[in-house]
Amino acid sequence: MEVTKRNLVLTFGTPVKTQETITITNPSELLTAGDIKQAMTVALNSGAIGENVQANSIAGAKYVIQQVDAVDLEEV
Repeated sequence: MEVTKRNLVLTFGTPVKTQETITITNPSELLTAGDIKQAMTVALNSGAIGENVQANSIAGAKYVIQQVDAVDLEEV
């Protein structure tokens, strides 16, 4: 059985040159780059991004697509 997993990874920069990421599983396929940037801006402005150091910039966003093929051990 083949399964495709799709995640949206949002990356934020910090003043100490580290990065913070947020991974969204199964994001809507209707999202535009504008939608993603707007959501990242709202999250950044909320002050809630950053575990040890608060994020202060948007570094990027990317879709990570993973294909998983199960091995049928019953065929052996």
